Order: sequence, then C-alpha cells, then structure tokens
Amino acid sequence: MNELSFDSFMSFPSKERKRMIHDPECLKIMIQKNLKQSRYLHSISVAETAAMLAEYHHMDKDKAYTAGLLHDCTKYFSEAQHDEYLKYYDPQKLAYPESCKHAFSAGYYLKEKLNLHDSDILNAIRNHTICFSRDRLSIILYIADKREPLRGIDDGILELAKKDLYEAFFLLCGAKGHFQFLLLPGTETAYGVGYDVLRDVLRRIEHAVLLAIG
Repeated sequence: MNELSFDSFMSFPSKERKRMIHDPECLKIMIQKNLKQSRYLHSISVAETAAMLAEYHHMDKDKAYTAGLLHDCTKYFSEAQHDEYLKYYDPQKLAYPESCKHAFSAGYYLKEKLNLHDSDILNAIRNHTICFSRDRLSIILYIADKREPLRGIDDGILELAKKDLYEAFFLLCGAKGHFQFLLLPGTETAYGVGYDVLRDVLRRIEHAVLLAIG
C-alpha cells in the first residue's frame, strides 16, 4: 500500500478514499507533508477555531474543521505552480498579489488530488485570504485564519465573531486593509450593499469595538 500523501491519495481503493476524505487524522498526514511545521500547526489551530465558531452559529463543525485543515495546502507552491493552475482555470486571478494565489490554487489542487468537490469547503478556502463571499463558512474561515490563537492577537474580533460574524468580518477587513477589495466591481451585488453603506458599517463597528475593549 502506498504511503498516504496528496500525490498517492487517488491510488487507494474508492471505499478507502471515501473514508479518508472525512478523517481529520488522514488529512493531517497529507497536509503535514506539504507544509512547514509552523504552518501545519497554524492549520490545525485554524481548523479548531473554525469548528468552534461553526458550533456557536449552529453550522456544520466537520466542514469548518476540514476547510481549516486544508486551507493552506498550496501555501508553499512556487509562483509558477500557482500560475499553472490559474492560467488554466481562472486567468483573472493571475493579477492578484502572490500572497493571495495559494487560496485560489488550493481549490483546484484539492479537486485534482483528492477529488474533493464540496462547494462549501472549496468556496471557503478560495476566499480565506481576501473574502468576496458572504457565505458564513467562508467568513468563518477568513476570521479563523486571521485570529486563531497561535497568532497571539487579542483585539476582541474573535469574541465578537462568536456573537456576530458579519460585524467581526467587516471590522477585520478594515484591520487587514482588505476593505477596499470588497468594493471591486460586482462585489456590491455580492454583499447586497454599496460603498457608502459598507463604509458606514465599518465606522460604526470600529467605534463600538473600541468602546467595548476600552
């Protein structure tokens, strides 16, 4: 039997693959081979944080955990490797910063290597660097990635996310300098609001959180 990895996964019998794709321990074996130790530990922490937030909001904890484990699976690909996927599947994303491309390439990589087609998980992973989606799992993964405990950032955003995902999300977009990306063509429709509304929401949220944390 082959040693388990992303490259060997499809060589396993179908029944075994169906079991492994839902087994966090099997997924950990595979991602550990793709990542540096610090990034591997980050991925586990993101998974745990995402599952925790999913539970607070009565969502599927297993999906959140899986998305967290897999979100950085192509983090250490070269620019050429990312671009190879993007040229074929999504050429518009070639113009994005290098730091964002692993989020886009990961979904195509997971489809290819694991035959993973869960649209919720793939969408969340695709949006974990700059989140264009209003889907709650995407927002959970975005927050979990930026504020998992190993990052050592205690600014109240994670606590806020337990109560209101969208308020925490808009505040975090401002903190990360990603707010302007929400205002690109087409995103007004995605969020159902326009620039003036988003700007006002962000300002009110920032004021409220600053008061809350003293």
